[in-house]
Amino acid sequence: MPRATFFNLPADKRQRIIEVALEEFAERPYDQASISRVVSRLGIAKGSLYQYFDGKRELFTWLVEEAGRKKLEAVSATPPPTGADLYARLRWLYAQGLLFIAASPRWARVALRSVEPSLDPEISRLRASSEAAAQAFLREQLARGQEEGSVRGDLSLELVVPLVHGLLSEGLMRAFLARAGVTDPLDPAAQSLGREDALAVVDAALSLLERGLRRGAP
Repeated sequence: MPRATFFNLPADKRQRIIEVALEEFAERPYDQASISRVVSRLGIAKGSLYQYFDGKRELFTWLVEEAGRKKLEAVSATPPPTGADLYARLRWLYAQGLLFIAASPRWARVALRSVEPSLDPEISRLRASSEAAAQAFLREQLARGQEEGSVRGDLSLELVVPLVHGLLSEGLMRAFLARAGVTDPLDPAAQSLGREDALAVVDAALSLLERGLRRGAP
């Protein structure tokens, strides 16, 4: 967490630090990002930034956590469909997640940086923790689907969850961005993507998924 001195800053100065740090970590993988570049862009001494954060790792980790909070707020802004089955719930959830990428590209890019490989063991642990949380949520949803009868009971969730997670995380994002002809959420063209694009990509993925998970699906 940032030190109290960070939160005691005037709002405009605090926001400026966040914007510059976001730009640095969005543009570069964690291992290549530089606190020196951040303070240079801010026009302050490096020691000044250490009054607010212990170092690069803490600054990056906080940004990732903030990105997660902002994504959750964006997803929660539109309630899920009432009485929805597994596939409708996933459709709502992942479409909202894709729209967050288009609406908040720098925050989304920083969140994605957290699952990239790093030489820093603490960042690797952050990556593992993020992956574990995402897969635990998905496992809970699929287990609920088995109870509801929308997922085959003979499937081993230990085997299925990592496969489904790959399809519904990076796979969805790449397909979503491809509709704008880009590969990077920071590309300005990605901001043209909207709800119809998100639903088209999610529906295609869930159609494939349902055929494999639902007994007797055509």
